[in-house]
Amino acid sequence: MVASIAILTLFGILLILLETFLPGWVAGILGTISLISAIWLALVSEELTGWSSGQRLALALGIVVFSVTVLIVWLRWFAVKFFHRALTLTASIETPAALGAAPGTQGIALTELRPLGRAEIDGQRYEVRCQNGLAAAGTRIEVIASEPGNLLVRIV
Repeated sequence: MVASIAILTLFGILLILLETFLPGWVAGILGTISLISAIWLALVSEELTGWSSGQRLALALGIVVFSVTVLIVWLRWFAVKFFHRALTLTASIETPAALGAAPGTQGIALTELRPLGRAEIDGQRYEVRCQNGLAAAGTRIEVIASEPGNLLVRIV
């Protein structure tokens, strides 16, 4: 019976370790059920009648402590350090630079601003949003602020 308890314990730990790579909780749930079965067998098995209740409790606590220790070691050192490069995305996305036109800079609307459109400011073309709502093409505009993706302008 001790061999069955050991096999259930090792199988449960292996399944929980496998959950690191397999999504879906199936391996983790089966591993947890296997560990709980090993603990239950250690506490109530008829073949361990010669064991005192203290010895059975010590075996059950040993299973828990061993399992937790193996899982902590696995997650802390092996899964993070050895598999870090293979399983972790290390690329970063740079934030776009702030739009180049400073508040107070003036330019000309290239398209109708209804309220979004294009404008030329300091020789460069920008996507702009007109604060006043509508502006005809060729209208002089002034930059008020910078928004994500465009500049906020008003009619001069």
